[in-house]
Amino acid sequence: MAPHNPLSAKLAAEAGFNAIWVSGFELSASHAIPDASILPMSTHLEMTRAMSEVQNLPLIIDLDTGFGNAVNGAYAVPRFAAAGATAVVIEDKTFPKDSSLRVGGRQNLIDIAEFQGTVAAAKEVSELLVIARREALIAGLGENEALR
Repeated sequence: MAPHNPLSAKLAAEAGFNAIWVSGFELSASHAIPDASILPMSTHLEMTRAMSEVQNLPLIIDLDTGFGNAVNGAYAVPRFAAAGATAVVIEDKTFPKDSSLRVGGRQNLIDIAEFQGTVAAAKEVSELLVIARREALIAGLGENEALR
């Protein structure tokens, strides 16, 4: 379930869902802005904290690109852990990102070595589960590139 505020997170828990997907897209949409790295990390962090305070389901946090590069991701991840995150998802798009759903949007990816560094930096600073998300299929690069 991808709630967009603490009330919908609490309702998802009461409805019997097993986890909460704290979606960057949902949060951006709730502010009536594109999912394009416009909202600051503090907004995502406060929403994570607020959802954690009202229900007990695991929170899987969509960090988009990790708010920049490996340094930004390493700064962000422990803060999300302290706010109640169970796992974080980081994608391999360039920062600032452009939503995968935007028609004609820019779907540029960072190279694999840089992405590996971002994921490694996130894992080094926290016990959270770090989920690496390749966007090669969305970027139109094909299955072989996605599996690299």
